[in-house]
Amino acid sequence: MFKSVITRSNLSIRRPSVLSDIESGARHIGNFAPRRLFSATSTTMSEPQKYEYVAVIPDKLDALERRVAVRATHLENVKRMFNAGIMVSGGVYLDGPVIEGSTPSFKGSVVNIIAESTEQVKEILSQDPYTLNDVWDWEKAQIFNFICAVRKGKP
Repeated sequence: MFKSVITRSNLSIRRPSVLSDIESGARHIGNFAPRRLFSATSTTMSEPQKYEYVAVIPDKLDALERRVAVRATHLENVKRMFNAGIMVSGGVYLDGPVIEGSTPSFKGSVVNIIAESTEQVKEILSQDPYTLNDVWDWEKAQIFNFICAVRKGKP
């Protein structure tokens, strides 16, 4: 994993080149997950390049009843995508804090998806129960390329 390099008066440790690892088709770099977040051209790579995206999808104004009705089915779908490595994270954004005993003021969803393109993100999310049951307002949706600097598990 580390290469020893002997200098004039001491022994120093140097990490292998990240780019050379990727170009050689390495599946991982050190202790990092096997997810490429930038492009490297190589004839040895056979799988399509995938990137992380963040999708911000507001709910339609009249969607609360439909959202609540299909939420369990939506969460089953989210769990399948998460376990398959397609969804990295996801959740709801609200109009205010959650007050115990009341329905949260849902405004929309934010999801992080691993895909080849924004078109593939739209294709994946088009099969979600919130899309199929007219909860999400796709005319106002935004999808961005995303590179995560830090990530911690759910508290």
